Amino acid sequence: MGLACAALLGCDGAGGDDAGATRPDAGFDAGGGFDGGPDYDAGAPPDAGSPETDAGGPGPTDWAPQPWEDCEGGGRTLEAGPGDYRDVLDTLLPGDTLRLRGGDYSRGLPLTVSGEPGRCIVIEALDLAARPRFEGSDAFNIVAVHGASWIKVRNLDIDGLGRAGFGVASQGSEGSPTHHVVIEGLDMVGLDGDQQIVGISTKSPAWDWVIRGNRIVGAGTGMYLGNSDGSQPFVRGVIEYNTVLDTIGYNAQIKHQNPRPTIDGMPSDGAVTIVRYNVFSKTNGGSTGGDARPNLLIGHLPRSGEGVNDRYLVYGNLFFDNPTEMLMQAEGNLAIYANVFVNPRGGALNIQPHNDVPRLVDVFGNTVVAEGRGISVTGGDPGFAQRVRYNAVYGPMPLRADDSVGDVTGDATAAATALASPTGAPGSELDLHPATDALAGARDAAEIPDVLDADRDFDRRPAGAWIGAYAGPADAAAVPLTLAARSYRP
Repeated sequence: MGLACAALLGCDGAGGDDAGATRPDAGFDAGGGFDGGPDYDAGAPPDAGSPETDAGGPGPTDWAPQPWEDCEGGGRTLEAGPGDYRDVLDTLLPGDTLRLRGGDYSRGLPLTVSGEPGRCIVIEALDLAARPRFEGSDAFNIVAVHGASWIKVRNLDIDGLGRAGFGVASQGSEGSPTHHVVIEGLDMVGLDGDQQIVGISTKSPAWDWVIRGNRIVGAGTGMYLGNSDGSQPFVRGVIEYNTVLDTIGYNAQIKHQNPRPTIDGMPSDGAVTIVRYNVFSKTNGGSTGGDARPNLLIGHLPRSGEGVNDRYLVYGNLFFDNPTEMLMQAEGNLAIYANVFVNPRGGALNIQPHNDVPRLVDVFGNTVVAEGRGISVTGGDPGFAQRVRYNAVYGPMPLRADDSVGDVTGDATAAATALASPTGAPGSELDLHPATDALAGARDAAEIPDVLDADRDFDRRPAGAWIGAYAGPADAAAVPLTLAARSYRP
């Protein structure tokens, strides 16, 4: 029986260590052959979980939206329903808020007009108890962003009805960038007709996107940010508090990036993209064999020029279950910390070459329980450091890295002793807090990189000197390990 198998249905040992992990996409991508969904929407010319659902624990008291999100108001407040909302969309002005009545909306949500700094256009549900339901189509993507910026879309239900349209898609080209976009509180189902159908997709240059508090269940691919060929970069995004479950392919992928195009307003070199406080799980319905995908894959950044020193910060996430692949695979410039990885049927974290190689990498303060490889860091650029520090890793092959300091490793027996409940099911028994003081080591602050929230544990307590994702046993601040992201509301 695997490390976390006891309480799980169908936990039969399928899958293995690094299953397919050294294989690039081999010509298949969530966008290849159907890149970006239909080419038009229901109104634009052809050329053109809810936030209140949490994990049952307290939300962080110091959470705040991005500073630029203070951009609402100053315009009109409008109301519309399924019969007249399309008459209103193209008349929206910066600062306007459009509130949609409950009902079924079958003609999509094409967004073609922009707000401006300090005056976003907001489209949201009028009543959270009667949320608008947008239906899928084979002819158009449901929420289609056509070069529009400074917009917020929140608290809508998306049902793809098994059709070809994506849930949310920016579409266009290098000449139609989208920036300062908030996609928040969408509940997305019915996007599972094919592995290439995506919940949230960007297929034009995109920066300062916030993807927050959404629930995506059973999509072909949950999020696919960037283009399959490395064009249309996704830059300085924030992906937080989302729940992505049981996708056929990736729960989420951020594509590798070619040399960055020169576009007015695009962030300069050194931008940071944040992936935090999400739940990524692939217990059911994932592809097998050559189509199998990790829960999260992050590609490399530009090899030269603008963006070469950008970085991804991945912290505070729960990665749970993938019977056919690793939980996460990545390359490029990365800091991965304070995450909980649990894979009862395979491996956890693989940092390795994909379309390029790992460069500046820090993996620290994570707790890992896996039936395959725990943490593996290989093939890095020798001109950069690839550091593994102070992780608690349990499984048959816990750690493979050339530069590791202060990690605690062990097998299933050691996990059962060190952790509160490493073999339970999410939402009931599963609890990876330390059971004893065995992980109360001497974490050296000098070994920890100066990145955002590096001093916090998974529960957002001060990390102190503890090894792994938790600063001690569970207390009133503990975030239960359920298949629903924690709340971000104070």
